[in-house]
Amino acid sequence: MTLDDSSYRALSIQSHMVSGYCGNKAAVFPLQTLGFDVDILNTVQFSNHTGYPSWTGGRLTANEVQDLFTGLERNGLTDDYTHVLTGYIGNYEILERIEAFVCHLKTKSPKLIFVCDPVMGDGGRLYVAPEIVPLYRDILRTADIVTPNQFEAETLAETTINSLESACEAAKALHALGTPNVIITSVSLPVNQVPESVRLPCAETHALYCLTSHKAITGVTEQHLIAFPTYPGYFTGTGDMFSGLVVARWQEAIDNKVVSPLAAAAFKVVSTVNAVTLKTFNRQKAFIHAENRGQTGSIEKRPDSPKVIRQCELMVIKGKKEIEDPDSYSSAIKMAAV
Repeated sequence: MTLDDSSYRALSIQSHMVSGYCGNKAAVFPLQTLGFDVDILNTVQFSNHTGYPSWTGGRLTANEVQDLFTGLERNGLTDDYTHVLTGYIGNYEILERIEAFVCHLKTKSPKLIFVCDPVMGDGGRLYVAPEIVPLYRDILRTADIVTPNQFEAETLAETTINSLESACEAAKALHALGTPNVIITSVSLPVNQVPESVRLPCAETHALYCLTSHKAITGVTEQHLIAFPTYPGYFTGTGDMFSGLVVARWQEAIDNKVVSPLAAAAFKVVSTVNAVTLKTFNRQKAFIHAENRGQTGSIEKRPDSPKVIRQCELMVIKGKKEIEDPDSYSSAIKMAAV
């Protein structure tokens, strides 16, 4: 299902790569495919993503970002925004300007939905300045949906996730900061912490989990765990694609008045991202097979060669079917309330 008959318009604020699929290059196409008009504000323009040995390009300053906001406002071009999406920002002053701008838009349009992907780090390390962390905690008061990975959720909630219970508590801590909807996009859990109903055959070795948490205005919290398989390849841009899809699938779930809309939306998002990741993994395997003259292998860490990294680029465009019809790719995904 798409939203082609809607009048939804999103402003997507994040980085841009001339070549490859990260930032806006990974988030915008899925949104457009699902019927959204998207205005694109690129805070960074690089030749390629930073997983390559080198890159060129530059970043906007906070004043340049503000100048773009001002130009949009002067022409009344912000009046019909229904959604705002933010991804990697990395600059404290720009993030402050974005927070103020979103608050301003919400004053004019109280129903505007703000989806915030607090891109700060992964694998146990920050790749933004430490002072950005408390600013994101403040931004959670404004965000309608926040989509951290496990490390980012731990950092924002000031806790450690090492069990299903601690993951659920971390999500509740993020609710306490002000956001009603939390999707922790990827959580590693011990198998004995995973309910039987969502335990995958590959749970011992190649499974991760997505936790959704919705806090109703009544104060009741509803949480769901989604299990999905992983693949031993090198991938970038999956989080950016994920957050872009959340914008569309959340709106679709609300429009259709589905039960547990956050969980329903996340299930579709996980199904699509997992299918596109599998498609990308299969291309990586085929490339390695050809390069190694028929020998099998996989790319399990960041390659050194730009030629190899290029084969690892997320297959966003060729994943159009997976974007449009996630239900056809959901057989490997399981979900249950927790």
